[in-house]
Amino acid sequence: MAQHNSDLHVLIIGAGLGGLTLAQGLRKQGISFELFERDASAEARGQGYAVGLHDPEKLFGGSLPDDVFSSLRSSCHLLPLQLPSCVAMFFPDGRAGYVTDSPETPCIRAHRLRLRQVLAHDVDIQWGKKAQKIEESEEGEDRVTVWFEDGTHAVGSVVVGADGTFSAVRPHVLQKPNSEVLEVSTYATITMGECRLNRADMESQLQLAYSCFVSFERDFVFFSGLNRVGDDGSYGDYYWMTIESQDVGDDHWVKTGTAEERLRKSKERVQALDPKRRLTVEKTEVEGMKKVTTWYDALIEDIPPINRVILIGDAAHPMTPSRGEGAIYAIRDAVGLSKLLAENKHQSSDDTLRHKMDEYQRKMVNEGSESILMARQVMKKARQRETVGKPMAWGHEVTIVDEPRALPLNI
Repeated sequence: MAQHNSDLHVLIIGAGLGGLTLAQGLRKQGISFELFERDASAEARGQGYAVGLHDPEKLFGGSLPDDVFSSLRSSCHLLPLQLPSCVAMFFPDGRAGYVTDSPETPCIRAHRLRLRQVLAHDVDIQWGKKAQKIEESEEGEDRVTVWFEDGTHAVGSVVVGADGTFSAVRPHVLQKPNSEVLEVSTYATITMGECRLNRADMESQLQLAYSCFVSFERDFVFFSGLNRVGDDGSYGDYYWMTIESQDVGDDHWVKTGTAEERLRKSKERVQALDPKRRLTVEKTEVEGMKKVTTWYDALIEDIPPINRVILIGDAAHPMTPSRGEGAIYAIRDAVGLSKLLAENKHQSSDDTLRHKMDEYQRKMVNEGSESILMARQVMKKARQRETVGKPMAWGHEVTIVDEPRALPLNI
């Protein structure tokens, strides 16, 4: 661990991408911190799927230690294949759009577990620590205490809630329960599945898009993406989802139906797609069907003055995955906060730090709200077969062509 030379001691709640990025930023700046994660271990639950990193050098803004930043590309989900990350979009009018990793449009589609392993380098994660209660000291003191469900506690000068959509820290900051904050999105993942494709089938999908594609259909959106390539390059693990605008109540077939029924309906739903585009659904076995996912977001408006506890990522601005920006915002939040704390690391008792944290919290929430509103609008317009400005992906403008093209396979 880095030598610490600051007056601050930061307690980070949540070891996801935001929490780990913040930890590395503090490590680089020599700021004391502890990192707590509610999961019992890194293998306690699924890590989620691949994530597109916009222009990594700009995204992380010099906040990562050199030994971490230099390893970012080792998290690419395409390895060991030597292909650039690439997303494709297929529009209702027959046109297609692409964003490909290049010097002009840098981006990495990272396998989430690999990325977390890179960001966890030389960081001590305290596992099995679910925050239960937070107590801030009286005015004029610079202590805040986090109590965990196992009866232990930690004391610091700043607490950062980086613990996701159902944050245990958010109720303390907003002084209201999550049930009064979170909104169920009207756009839902109706069906979702996973499959493993052999080399030949994987190559057919790579010709559509090296990383993932989105197909905007008349009354639904279909997404299919590569999560990771096998270590020997002989197979690819894919995941897919159908997305629609409808109310998924407790009596909806996606919740009451069997996995067999969900798979059958999924195959019926994508039947009109080009055979290559529906391949991942066709190759999915019953065991690969996932339970319906309810999406949540929230437009947070009333934020009490921030004192010693601040939120980042989905804890600050929970958003749906419809634009794939949740992880990006979490990383940006963490980078900005690490720089703010570094600039004020000898002012742990100063009102200046509280004021700057309060300003930064409001900035994060406002920017996140803009993305949430855009995500809602994009899904609405996509369903109506309309476009919203210039399509963007992974932070870059999508290159539009008159018809889809088969991507070259130099592997």
